[in-house]
Amino acid sequence: MHTLNKNAAGFAVGTVVATLHTLLALGMWLMPDVMQALVNFRLALHFIKMDVVVQPFSFGGAVALVVLGFCVGYAIGRVLASIYNWKSKRGN
Repeated sequence: MHTLNKNAAGFAVGTVVATLHTLLALGMWLMPDVMQALVNFRLALHFIKMDVVVQPFSFGGAVALVVLGFCVGYAIGRVLASIYNWKSKRGN
């Protein structure tokens, strides 16, 4: 049965997560009012009312968000590929 390359799976998932967080950071930089409205809308969808304020954009914070997002996505992709390979080896 086909096995997944754990490194490639990690990079694929990490890249997707980092890209999404890059778009989030760009939104926070270019349209903070729209992003605040989206945060409020998302909380309202979950029947949550709390005072959440979008902070001013920080380039260092944005870079940390993207790098950490990639690292977590890489780890998740690698773990999921390992589980897939293990399960496919067992024949289940």
